[in-house]
Amino acid sequence: MTTLSLREGVGRVWLALSNALKLRPQNQEERNMQLLYFNTTMVGVASGGIVAFLPVFLARLGASPTLISWLTSGPSLAAVLFLLPGALVAERSSDLVKVRIKWVTVVLMAYLACAIAPFFVAVEQLPYVLVGIWVAKVLAEAVAIPAWTAVMSMAVSAQNRARVNGTRWALMSLAMALSSAFFGWMLDHVSFPINYQLVFFISFIFGLIDPLFFRRIVVDSTPVVRSPSSLPLRERVANYIKPVMTHKPFMVYQAVTFLYRIALYLPIPLYTLLWVNELEAADTLIGLRGTLGSLALVVGYLFWGRVANRFGHRRMLYICAAGLGVYVMLSSLIPSAWWILPLAVLWGATIAGVDVALFDIMLGTLSAERQALFGAFWSMEANFCMFLGPLIGAALMSIWGVRTTMLVGGIAQIVTTAFFLWLPRD
Repeated sequence: MTTLSLREGVGRVWLALSNALKLRPQNQEERNMQLLYFNTTMVGVASGGIVAFLPVFLARLGASPTLISWLTSGPSLAAVLFLLPGALVAERSSDLVKVRIKWVTVVLMAYLACAIAPFFVAVEQLPYVLVGIWVAKVLAEAVAIPAWTAVMSMAVSAQNRARVNGTRWALMSLAMALSSAFFGWMLDHVSFPINYQLVFFISFIFGLIDPLFFRRIVVDSTPVVRSPSSLPLRERVANYIKPVMTHKPFMVYQAVTFLYRIALYLPIPLYTLLWVNELEAADTLIGLRGTLGSLALVVGYLFWGRVANRFGHRRMLYICAAGLGVYVMLSSLIPSAWWILPLAVLWGATIAGVDVALFDIMLGTLSAERQALFGAFWSMEANFCMFLGPLIGAALMSIWGVRTTMLVGGIAQIVTTAFFLWLPRD
């Protein structure tokens, strides 16, 4: 009897998991959903590997804080410059799935290059070479990202997007947490620098699995876009971007979310300074904070992805953005390091809703055609805000200090949600 009950219990759990991940897809959309889940999980392993530990490797090599900061600011700035030409390259093919696979494979070569670079480059020059490789891979990402955005807009129906994206990001967060824990253990048990090279190489191997899933996604072919070469360059550029500039729903979305995104990224460089310098938090406590935040993030993605259609995306965005602003404000006021633990749960629960709502609303504003071009413009603005926001935060910190700047940043996040009134209702 006990054995039978156990079997029934395991069977029910497996059935629930199968339904959530569409392990038994009934149609092409469900197959696409399943493939996106597996594809995103592989991306999560790489994010928990080379993306998380490359800055640490640079620090171990003695790189300056300025050089390390270019790992983030350099790719963001390069993306702003190259995403539009990248979309032009992507739109010259009618098979955007194949375009994304081709160019993401080039991105993965950067992971391999980082893994083998220590064999060929002197230690003094290695940090500069690694940062150069990381920035250069944006040339391939500038083509892959618009193609990926277009595929995402076509692979899953509007009513399923929030649930799919919530589940995708939950799986990615879980993969990041587990892989980071494994890689952290490995770094402590293998000699330097081979340990970091292994992290980068394993990230490369798992990254190669990503296209194996993505290539099986089926979406409609897109029209090939070419501008007449006889026209002057200025006129060709104007004609090329006209579909975006004249599509009001998307332009309203970009304008309405711009200031919020600046406020969102403003306190990013301040958290570590608050934890280490102001609160004197131990590494163990900071690590525990990361674990709690990751768990809350996974639960948050699953929850908000499932209730988005019922709540309404705009309403959900209001709630989560306000909650995230409160998190930043409370962080600036806490008297001791232990408070970062409960606040980590608030962070994970709210940032997950912001991610799901912003991305899903954006996909809903895209034109039925030229999705790759729209994806390029969306990513350009996001990267520009990612570049500018932390710079503003650092500048204000030099005047007001860490806590006051964080308080102002949290208030700014709440105030800029007022512009969401112009976002479309579900």
